[in-house]
Amino acid sequence: MHSLLPADLKASTKIITIAPDPLDKLGDIIPKVKSKFSGEFFIELLADANHAVIDRYGLLNEQAAARGRMLPHPTTYVLDRQGIVRWKFTEIDYKIRPSNEAIIEQLKKLK
Repeated sequence: MHSLLPADLKASTKIITIAPDPLDKLGDIIPKVKSKFSGEFFIELLADANHAVIDRYGLLNEQAAARGRMLPHPTTYVLDRQGIVRWKFTEIDYKIRPSNEAIIEQLKKLK
């Protein structure tokens, strides 16, 4: 995503991913992601193994939880510099994600 940002957004945009994995497993994710694209890795990975963030924001996938997997529904937030949520995209179907173009459009609105 970072490589797709226009030059004027690269310096002012931070991409953070919160994963329901323990911290020691996050290191396994980086090589997998890096293998899918060239360039530097500009994503900050945070662990939510105890699903505190998932619970706090009401993102728990109840179907997955019933099978013992505490997974969130995929969600994308765009926050301004004050930390206020300006846009949110949540989808129950994990295969549906916002397009890069839709996210960039929301980032441009923050200027």
